[in-house]
Amino acid sequence: MWTGFVELIRMVIFAAAHVCGGSLGAAIVAVSIVVRIALLPLTLRLARQAREQQARLAALKPRLDALQRRHAADPARLVREVRALHAANGIRVFTPGGLVGFLVQAPLLGGLLAAVRGGLGSSARFLWIADLARPDALLVGFVALLTGAIVSIPGLQSGANVSSTVLALALGIGGAIFFLWSASSAVALSFGAGSLVSGIQSWLVSRESAKPA
Repeated sequence: MWTGFVELIRMVIFAAAHVCGGSLGAAIVAVSIVVRIALLPLTLRLARQAREQQARLAALKPRLDALQRRHAADPARLVREVRALHAANGIRVFTPGGLVGFLVQAPLLGGLLAAVRGGLGSSARFLWIADLARPDALLVGFVALLTGAIVSIPGLQSGANVSSTVLALALGIGGAIFFLWSASSAVALSFGAGSLVSGIQSWLVSRESAKPA
């Protein structure tokens, strides 16, 4: 069943290549963007929930600091008190919505990743890339910088301190390079397309946050 699902996505990519004038690279970018946009209503809702939970945690920080001072010598009591405070304010580590979001996203994004791996694009050219089935350092660098910039956007918009923003930027760049360094250019193109949609999502959430209550 999983193999059939992956092959279906590969067929969609090849069909999109015909629409894109025979460009397999353009088809990978287009299909990846369409998949991520299809998931956007779900990921936007999850991002809003995460933002609301962060706001509640920020509001509780003085009380959490007080609990840490009061029960510094009793870690078990501190954990119980923090859990009780979180529960009283609707803060949960795992939520039903988050679980559903994972169950919906994982097969689609996993199938897309599996479809563009394993030799897809062998000997196919795209822009300066001579073979989409092989890694390309310039593409990896571009996608890593894009990913790092998008990951650091929320910190810049929320007024986080410079060190936190730089750390987010470094982690985004480093994580992307680690994941993509030995991956095919087809995978890097798909990853970069997903990062672009993530950037749109961050922009939409930031616009909502900037609106007066």
